[in-house]
Amino acid sequence: MWTILLFASCAKEDRNNMIVNQEEAIDRYISQLEDVRVVRNGGASRLVYIEGEGRDSLAAGDSVKFYYAGYVFSGGKGALFATNNPEIAANNDFPLAGGIEERVPGRGDMVKGLANGLMGARAGEKCDVVFSAKYGYGNTAVYNVPKMTPLIFEIWVEDIVKNKN
Repeated sequence: MWTILLFASCAKEDRNNMIVNQEEAIDRYISQLEDVRVVRNGGASRLVYIEGEGRDSLAAGDSVKFYYAGYVFSGGKGALFATNNPEIAANNDFPLAGGIEERVPGRGDMVKGLANGLMGARAGEKCDVVFSAKYGYGNTAVYNVPKMTPLIFEIWVEDIVKNKN
């Protein structure tokens, strides 16, 4: 029994160390970027390349309509694992994952890092959202993303639909 507890403790410590290393690699990547606004929220960093327009920004309960390309983070954009952007799909000979997404961050239908990273975005914004495995799929392999993998999403925000409540 003690062996099982010791193994579980070591595995958890290894995962925690991996997360720390991922977050340090993300910080190094961000520190090398120029002409980008960085917004940090809830373990995610949004790297804004093109500012959105209008006064409405994404807040809790609002919907966001967007295109995306999801990559494994490997010191930058690594392997593409999903996209709903027709141009990215065509340029990478990659299957298109549906049309434009409309989601309400925080409702559990998107990974926490992406939901947190999109908070404050505006329609017309072009950004990347990057985060460690802690805020992604964690210790679970999903599709062609290995477990404990940091992610970076390239995002094109089409619209913000304000919560009417």
